[in-house]
Amino acid sequence: MSTLFPLGPSLTGTLVAADIDAAVAAYCDYLYASVLEDGVISETQACLWGKPDLVGSRIVTLQSATGFPWVRIVGNPEVIPARPFLELGWLALEVLVSDVDALAERLVDSPFEIYRPPADLDVSDAIRAMQVIGPAGEVLYLTQVNAAVEPFDIPQARSEVDRLFIPVSSCLRRDEGLAIYNKLGANKSWSFDTRITSVNKAHGLDLALKHPVATVQLSGQSMVEIDQLGVAKSRPPTAGKLPAGIAMVSFVFDNIDNLGLKPISPPQRMEGRLYGGQRVAVCRGAGGELIELIEAAS
Repeated sequence: MSTLFPLGPSLTGTLVAADIDAAVAAYCDYLYASVLEDGVISETQACLWGKPDLVGSRIVTLQSATGFPWVRIVGNPEVIPARPFLELGWLALEVLVSDVDALAERLVDSPFEIYRPPADLDVSDAIRAMQVIGPAGEVLYLTQVNAAVEPFDIPQARSEVDRLFIPVSSCLRRDEGLAIYNKLGANKSWSFDTRITSVNKAHGLDLALKHPVATVQLSGQSMVEIDQLGVAKSRPPTAGKLPAGIAMVSFVFDNIDNLGLKPISPPQRMEGRLYGGQRVAVCRGAGGELIELIEAAS
């Protein structure tokens, strides 16, 4: 039985790509996605995000074979390319897959760069994962979960590439990152120090260097990972648009009236396949990342 908190599950990671057609094709051709919704950003949506210059920009939402709308892509031909692992904010999307080794073979000569090949994780031999960098500079942790992993409440894949279940953020101070999710009602967490080999490699650090990390349990067999990265830099300023790579993550939230954080702009009721006519609010995380909260259907 899944844990019940006001926040969760995690739903959708929003990417910003210079070539939206190429990015959409990459996810559909190699990661088993299909188009759920293809449209443009409205004035209401742009204001909700605090990014007025996005009005009229194309936005495509993709879903898995199991119907999870796990990735959304915004087009901006002028966007400054993302720098994987080097910047504050949303660092990666951890996505459930059924067979990570087979997927690694599928991604050879694809638009996805295999940054670290499949390997069993130190935390549990029931988890096997690889890391890839996508066409928008986004980092994906593609993870195969073979059995329950105590004390965490995490799922197993129901299709080749199923759903987002752990978005990973980076900030300068772990406690500040935790405070954000505590205010959103996710009060079950674990803090520890661990190697983040991919980050160490990207920054030219000793590969054995440990960083303060926290994991926060959400509803719907989801979590958030918070990585304290004192070496990371703020993303380039984008004024009225979103930065490249992973700019936002969307979550279900039980009741917008009980929101413990100040939203960027007043909540709005939003139509569309992802929002379903529910109220939506957007807040900012400790690393500057955008957190989109979609009210649960009553």
